[in-house]
Amino acid sequence: MNELHKVLFRDDRDTASMPIVISSRIRLARNLKGCKFPRHSTRMELSRVAETCKSILLGCKLLKDPKIFAIDGLSATERCALVEAHLCSIELSKSEFGAGLLVANGNSSAIMFNEEDHLRLQVFRQDLDFKAMWLSISELDDYIAHSTNIAYDANFGFLTSCPTNVGTGMRSSVMLHLPGLAITSQVNAVINAVQKLGFVVRGLFGEGTSASGSIFQISNQYTLGLSEIDIISRLYQVIISVIANEELARKWLLKNKSLAVRDNIGRSFGALSWSHTMGSEEAISHLSNMRLAVDYGFLPQAWRAGLDCLLVNVQPSHIQLANDKQLPTDERDIQRATAIRKFFEKMPSLKF
Repeated sequence: MNELHKVLFRDDRDTASMPIVISSRIRLARNLKGCKFPRHSTRMELSRVAETCKSILLGCKLLKDPKIFAIDGLSATERCALVEAHLCSIELSKSEFGAGLLVANGNSSAIMFNEEDHLRLQVFRQDLDFKAMWLSISELDDYIAHSTNIAYDANFGFLTSCPTNVGTGMRSSVMLHLPGLAITSQVNAVINAVQKLGFVVRGLFGEGTSASGSIFQISNQYTLGLSEIDIISRLYQVIISVIANEELARKWLLKNKSLAVRDNIGRSFGALSWSHTMGSEEAISHLSNMRLAVDYGFLPQAWRAGLDCLLVNVQPSHIQLANDKQLPTDERDIQRATAIRKFFEKMPSLKF
């Protein structure tokens, strides 16, 4: 297995897991002083920025076992797989020259360079420990600031390609599994309330994508005029409120729609265990029900991490890379169902 495959294919032994929360992220946008933003740069300028970024990052002892991938050296399938793994943005995956991705610290750190900004630092966790994430990314940010001149204005803060990032340059986000709110038709009301507080709600793969499997990403919308601690604190309070609403919805479902809940979960368990062809959207929907089954105690808690890995590993590009060839849709669906059946051979029976 090559280095990219090691990064892409998740292992449940290295994956933490908790109910409702799938993952959290803090991202910082930074630009080199005196250099044009990537969208307005020549190939030579992009190349110089890329070499500067790589030199700085590879010299950073905070980044353990770093792996750098030049985006223009990857196939379309490999690029899409990085998006599926939530390691890079859709925009970076479409870059043609000078763009790259560094992944380190067991996939808990991923740094994009020459995306919309020269550098986009990212740290991830599978819980809500924003303090740990902030300490980690702040230390990395300090190292970079001491290694080169960063574009900064005393009045506006960090200067970024997109005006909405000016200020701290921070985007903090949490990916949540909200089937209770979705099933009880409360999710739109919750989303509207969250948006009125100045936060953005997106789908499984970020901006412009749908909330497949009742999975939503919530992030801050503004950074100007707010400190990093303000942003993190405000997001944390919003997330805690959304989680509380999801927990109430789940309790209501189990009390008032118990038969329907068990029937839905049981049907998904059967489909995942026995189907010989399955599309990615159907797979995500069924796996969402299995995650809910674990949270309800119908399956052992230890299986949630494996289900989270499977949610990524059955995506279209991951299926093609696992089979080491381009596959038409119908063949991908067959291979996906095969991989899922193999996983479910070891799954214990549901305990209702």
